[in-house]
Amino acid sequence: MRWLLRFIAWATLLALPCFWLDAAYVRMLAGVSLRLLGLGGDLGRIPPPDIPPSHVLGVYAAMCLASTRAPLARRIVAVAAGLAAMVALEIATGTLAMHWAIESARAPASPALHRLRDYATSLPAWLGAPAVWLLMLGRWELPRAARGVRTSRGGPGGPASPTSR
Repeated sequence: MRWLLRFIAWATLLALPCFWLDAAYVRMLAGVSLRLLGLGGDLGRIPPPDIPPSHVLGVYAAMCLASTRAPLARRIVAVAAGLAAMVALEIATGTLAMHWAIESARAPASPALHRLRDYATSLPAWLGAPAVWLLMLGRWELPRAARGVRTSRGGPGGPASPTSR
């Protein structure tokens, strides 16, 4: 419960800066994706995503800052490295979505394939923050889960306990 309250406080504090940065961040993501595809174009014609990507970054940062079990240095590294990973994930997802949209304009995809592509490109917005948080801080923040991951030779947390064999 303590983590949840800390998370809500950090997410609330970060919401306004994320809101202010959103339009510029979306333009940057779209511009990078267009350049990666070798395209030029009017960024104003690209519809905004359903979930504002800057808010996903804010949620991730709030998750890291709300964490209490990981050492402070590890949380700071998790914020910096995780935000970079989240930006890279957004660029990859956006570039893939644009590529599929261009491909569908040339040769329309079946409704099932179109729906699958929509799900595939929207999934990182929903799962990116918790997945990266788990990768970066899960070992400390969810110690019981980390113990279950250990192998008979040890694993991330050290030697295996007799119950994990």
